[in-house]
Amino acid sequence: MKEIILCVHGMMCVGDGRGVEKRMLKQSGIKHVDANYLNCTATIHYDESIISLSEVKKLVGKCGYHCTGESLPEHICKPEEDPPKKDSAPHQEHEMHKHESQDIPSNKSDAHTEHDMHAHEEHAGHEMTGETAEMGHEMGHGAGMSMEGMVKDMSNRFWVTFILAIPVFLYSPLFTDYFNIQLPLPFGMSNAFLSFLLATPAIIYGGWVFYAGAWRGLKNGVLNMAVLVTLSVLAGYLFSVAATFIFEGEVFYEAAVLLLTFVLFGHWMEMRARSGASNAIQALMNLTPPKAIVIRNGEQVEISTSEVVEGDIVFIRPGNKIPVDGVVFEGESSVDESMITGESLPVKKVVGSKVVGATINKTGTFKFKATKVGSDTALSQIVK
Repeated sequence: MKEIILCVHGMMCVGDGRGVEKRMLKQSGIKHVDANYLNCTATIHYDESIISLSEVKKLVGKCGYHCTGESLPEHICKPEEDPPKKDSAPHQEHEMHKHESQDIPSNKSDAHTEHDMHAHEEHAGHEMTGETAEMGHEMGHGAGMSMEGMVKDMSNRFWVTFILAIPVFLYSPLFTDYFNIQLPLPFGMSNAFLSFLLATPAIIYGGWVFYAGAWRGLKNGVLNMAVLVTLSVLAGYLFSVAATFIFEGEVFYEAAVLLLTFVLFGHWMEMRARSGASNAIQALMNLTPPKAIVIRNGEQVEISTSEVVEGDIVFIRPGNKIPVDGVVFEGESSVDESMITGESLPVKKVVGSKVVGATINKTGTFKFKATKVGSDTALSQIVK
């Protein structure tokens, strides 16, 4: 059984997370799914003998959300291109985004050839199928857009809707009847028709993310927040359209547009908060050093931290960051563990002492045996 945390973009509420869980648990080989919409992740336990990592990613796309792999420290993603996968369709597009899609390194202490194969396969860079790309356009955000990009996109939608909502309200029956003020109508148009022209762009552009989210939620069998927003906004808008062109009646364009404006503002603020939390978690993960010196075949070899496997002998010099968790078996030193414990005084390490990844060696030189790497390290568990 393997555990992986995938980045899942596009979830807007708790219901979206439940929809992902419900849909993915129907797939054989997936034993447990815990989707968190706040940080856009899904923790998945799956059987590698039944379903592959690439199939898990595709399944996330079929749920209607965009998967960019696992969120790991920025320096863990390898720069070279992915080798073609056997199960990849010829029409699939493969793009390398250095800071967006990295998958967890293998923790098995098998032969290095097999480990390298796993490292290449699991550090896949932003694999996008035609289906997930199409989904991203349906969202209105664009597939693979970063959290900061989505915040900016939501800001644009809010301001466009807000600006259009002002004249819609000023020409609405609510304003004209209450204040007894009738603003001049351009080109002899009626209040209702002018409000229709102003409200329609706001309803379509501002609310598109909610309409797409409602459609995905219904496909996953979940009544999420987007369904409620969609029903509320479109009910008032469509009734008003009918009252403008089909039958005579009171219109409620201002109610639909103002409601959408308030919802967009709240969602924009939420996205800003989520972006800040996501950046804080990423900064914590980036405490892991990009390189590690290991002893292989009696020689010191500098490798990427992602390539360190359980059982490797790691060599640490003064001032080095410790790449993974382990146990000291040669030498002694003092280590600054304030990142983990908050204690400002360095802790003395001797043979048999445990060391934690991302802590800083202060004075001496020592060697330790790697006991926990990848997602099993203390830092990774804190992030989880």
